[in-house]
Amino acid sequence: MTDNEALEILEFDKIRTMLAGKSLTPAGKELALAIEPLENNGDINRILDETTEMVEILSFEEPFPLQRIDDTNRLLHRVATEGTYLDPSELLKIKIFVEICGRLKKYIRNKSDKYPLIAELISKMSFAQEIIDAIDKAIDKTGEVKDSASPELRKIRIERSSTRNKILSRLEKIIGARTQRGTYQDDIITVRDGRYVIPIAEGDFTTQSGVVHDRSKSGATLYVEPLETVELNNRLRKLDSQEEKEITRILISIADLIREELASLQASYDVYAGIDFIHTRGQLSLQLDANRPMIISESRVRLIDARHPLLLTQAEDRASVVPLSLSLGGKFDALVVTGPNTGGKTVALKTLGILILMARSGLHIPASEKTEIGSITRIFADIGDEQSIELSLSTFSSHLSRIIRALQECDDRSLILLDEIGAGTDPKEGSALAEAVLIHILDKGAKAFVTTHYSALKTLPEKYPRIENASLEFDRSTLRPSYRFKVGLPGSSYAIEVAKRLGMPDEIIARSEKIVGTQEHSLSRLIEKLESELRLSRQEKFELDRERQQAEELRKNLNERESGLRTREETLKRREVDDARELVESTRKKLEDLVRSIREKQADKETVKEAHGQLREMESDFTEQRNRLEPRKRRKKEKLQPGDDVFIETLQTSGSLLEYQQASDSWRVQVGNMISTVKSEFLSKHEQSDSRPALPSDVNYAPFEDISTQISVIGLTVDEAIEEVDRFLDRVAISNLDTVYILHGKGTGALRRAIKDFLSRHHLVADFRLGYVSEGSSGVTVVTIKRD
Repeated sequence: MTDNEALEILEFDKIRTMLAGKSLTPAGKELALAIEPLENNGDINRILDETTEMVEILSFEEPFPLQRIDDTNRLLHRVATEGTYLDPSELLKIKIFVEICGRLKKYIRNKSDKYPLIAELISKMSFAQEIIDAIDKAIDKTGEVKDSASPELRKIRIERSSTRNKILSRLEKIIGARTQRGTYQDDIITVRDGRYVIPIAEGDFTTQSGVVHDRSKSGATLYVEPLETVELNNRLRKLDSQEEKEITRILISIADLIREELASLQASYDVYAGIDFIHTRGQLSLQLDANRPMIISESRVRLIDARHPLLLTQAEDRASVVPLSLSLGGKFDALVVTGPNTGGKTVALKTLGILILMARSGLHIPASEKTEIGSITRIFADIGDEQSIELSLSTFSSHLSRIIRALQECDDRSLILLDEIGAGTDPKEGSALAEAVLIHILDKGAKAFVTTHYSALKTLPEKYPRIENASLEFDRSTLRPSYRFKVGLPGSSYAIEVAKRLGMPDEIIARSEKIVGTQEHSLSRLIEKLESELRLSRQEKFELDRERQQAEELRKNLNERESGLRTREETLKRREVDDARELVESTRKKLEDLVRSIREKQADKETVKEAHGQLREMESDFTEQRNRLEPRKRRKKEKLQPGDDVFIETLQTSGSLLEYQQASDSWRVQVGNMISTVKSEFLSKHEQSDSRPALPSDVNYAPFEDISTQISVIGLTVDEAIEEVDRFLDRVAISNLDTVYILHGKGTGALRRAIKDFLSRHHLVADFRLGYVSEGSSGVTVVTIKRD
């Protein structure tokens, strides 16, 4: 359809970027960045209807269960090969995706009649509960494999914990004995190459001391594995290997389940990306307060109260962006817009172009719902005065190259947008060339919207009925543009008036007016008079239209209310009659049966007892019928209070309640370092528990000193700091800590760089980074500990 140059000139890429910024999936973002105008009206209407359905869902229904997810398709690709598997954290992402599919299917279940297009898409998604169950059984919320994932894994971990505890206990006895002899003051147990070791001074080491695994930077200390713990360490390493193999087996078994559903999961992700794309279109519509335009088969356009979308995103107040209304392709096929600089001519031209592109791409536009966008399948644009340096073209030549291409390729379904047509050359020749270009465009059946300062072009409507004048209103009293678009009247540049207002000497003003000539001045005076009369006429018409519309709306509302009340009254009467008839008939039958039974059994004790029972049943039926007509009571909501621990359904995580916001029935919730606002309906009370696997109760564990999660080396020299950090990491190695913090301050950065260099080579460090703003920024280094 429209060529890429026109899309660039009209800034359609900014619309794509706005859409992409609202996407929740990588695939949805790709769809947003690839959006382009379509030629087939049927396809356009379907996409517009999808957007309309999403706008209604976002505006009137409970929150749509869509959330940001990673590239699930990439994970599915990775697990496609037999024998491959995903990490536990990646399996949790698969689980979240499958759960979202289930929520979407549940959400739309009773809404398919209201939103058929979106319901049809969601129906193509699959939901595999067995995958969710398998992942839940094996992996906890932190991404760790549970002890309960298999009996074999539980057995291995119990034995591994017992063996580790025995090693630590024996090493502590060795250290305790040395401490009593006064040999060492600060002995610690640490890990080297996956084996537990203790420090021994180089001078005290003998071959009977054990196996050396490492030495300190100074070389004065050896890290030795005592001989009496060698076999236990060997056993621990073997158990580590068995644990790793069992975990791999469990992960492969889950991957096998995913492979069985691979095709349907990949198809579901494609659908999810499509729904994400519809969701971004709906969000953009709400942001711009946009409407669905009418797509018509004729090659014409009618904008009503249209605004440029990019101006709306920049404006603090929507009302400050003046609406534009115009028609093109009905009574006339070309508009020649004149008026002063900065009056809004170029904005009007760009508004027309970009709204056509948006509408024919399936996007709602910031204009009245009565706006009509016809079958304009090609747009050519020449806006701006950029010179082509690469082609060594002047401003005028650059304009001409675009115009020539448009004239060669346009047809009766084309729109040509030309800003300052004929500019850049002699005014007389430029206006003549502009007139010839416009006539050629009309001869080919195309539509044109052009702006100009040439007065000669204002007379074209007198010669060519298919051309019409237009202008942007200008307030002569303030010499400021009002940006109101007027069709049927040419505009003036007001150059002399503006110059006079800004202080140009009177003699120059007088000479300028004389040079312009009486005829031109008369035309300006005529235009001014017509503008004044038009304003008065427009105001009167506006008042009449408003009164007529109010009367029409009042009549319509009264008729609808009367009709609705009548229908409701008739429905209630029929329902009451039907209920009463049914109740009377059922009671009559029961009484007849009761009387017959009494007669036949001659009213013995058992018969009377049975009769009383049937009467009680009839009384219960009456009560049930009465209750059915009463309004149902709503189930009480779960009581929540500040400080409660809750589970957040939309985020699939836990948090703590901070503050209730009554106006929106929502809570401010603390989630880690983040505070989020969540609707009450998505919160439920949640009992926090330790997510790590519990250690067996039948194993004795040696007590250990609590190790802090952070160490401060501020004020130390580089060598002192490195030594302290090294000792700190040795302590951390035998703890359960995964992340620790090194406080080194900002200063000159020398200490930070030295610690960075040291950590990059340390065997216990898996990863490290500078702290976030909330953690201390560049004054803190956050270290992730390597775990075998």
